[in-house]
Amino acid sequence: MKKKVLIFIALLATSFSYAQSIRVYNWDFKNGSEAEVGKIFEQYFDRERNSGSAILQRVRFLDNVTHRVLLTGDPANWGSKEETSDVEWDAFLRGMWMHQQSKAPGSYTGKSLAWKEGDREKNNVGQMWMMKVADSKKYLAAHNKFVKQTADIIGDRSIGFGKLNMGRNGATHYAVFYGDNLSDVELTMDKIRASKAYDELVENRGEAEVLNSYMVNTLMILE
Repeated sequence: MKKKVLIFIALLATSFSYAQSIRVYNWDFKNGSEAEVGKIFEQYFDRERNSGSAILQRVRFLDNVTHRVLLTGDPANWGSKEETSDVEWDAFLRGMWMHQQSKAPGSYTGKSLAWKEGDREKNNVGQMWMMKVADSKKYLAAHNKFVKQTADIIGDRSIGFGKLNMGRNGATHYAVFYGDNLSDVELTMDKIRASKAYDELVENRGEAEVLNSYMVNTLMILE
């Protein structure tokens, strides 16, 4: 089933842990090609999935990356219910390559450890943090407590935390926070950083170093 962002209705849920796999493919497309890229993406991924979703996002403030394809799902029940052939996959890649400006760096795989679902139709602009975390379990426990304590500030926005497997480039984990637009993300993060809960997060999460941060804007979600 297809769920575009403009018609996507998300359930507002509390933060919880779950082991969804994530595969992120970064792209560097030519100016003015976004509409055609969207058509190619939709044509290939617009089919019922066994689990998870296929997401097309615009990327900003990351060198040589303009967009990314984000695939999520249960690794034991991955992909679409309708079997796709190698010919279809090759055709999809050829279509994307036609609009490619250069080979984008930074693709990776990972696993979501915590995710609070929000209204992703309204809040479709996110900030990503790529981090080096010393103690994953310690950080996760502090993160989950922090999300509960700041629920009134976070509101109907989405927030997540996960670990990286392949293509890490020195990072071990990621965090992401979505808002209505970039200003909303910045202003909400200012409120969060001014809270007692944030001070406790920093104190209890263990050693963590942010290596990089960039913006993502969800253009399409297909499930």
